Amino acid sequence: MSSDLVELVEQEHFVEFGKKFERLNRWEKKSVVEEVDKKFKPVEEAEKFFELGPSDVNKLALVVAANAVASGLKTSQIRKILNMSGNIYRKARNKKDVSADIAKLRYVLAYVAARHREILPVAEVLDRIIPKLDGENYEKFHDFLQAIVAYHKLLGGRD
Repeated sequence: MSSDLVELVEQEHFVEFGKKFERLNRWEKKSVVEEVDKKFKPVEEAEKFFELGPSDVNKLALVVAANAVASGLKTSQIRKILNMSGNIYRKARNKKDVSADIAKLRYVLAYVAARHREILPVAEVLDRIIPKLDGENYEKFHDFLQAIVAYHKLLGGRD
């Protein structure tokens, strides 16, 4: 079962993966996530985030979301990060300095991870990307966060 689901991610059949993943119990989800992590290595991929093409960014978002769902992450627990990111994105689009906001995003993420251990799979990946952010490349990061939230919902993540 796990290898079939890994293959669906590889082939970018995300909706089919989502339907099958959502039906699994928590332990089966954790097993699938372990297999997916071995294959796609999300933390290592995050190290080269800005070199990834759109397809690989989507795969990474799906893998991170699957980890989050298997950990029991609720949408509300990541919403604060997504809202902060939206504010930074708007400032960056208006060519304002966002360096202090990006620094704040990093420590807020650390605080949320300390309060809600379920967000650790997301935090580990984001923590590799955030130090490389600036106003010029922020849009790709913000789109990535939105993709994580969307895939989280697709995979059966709770509100």
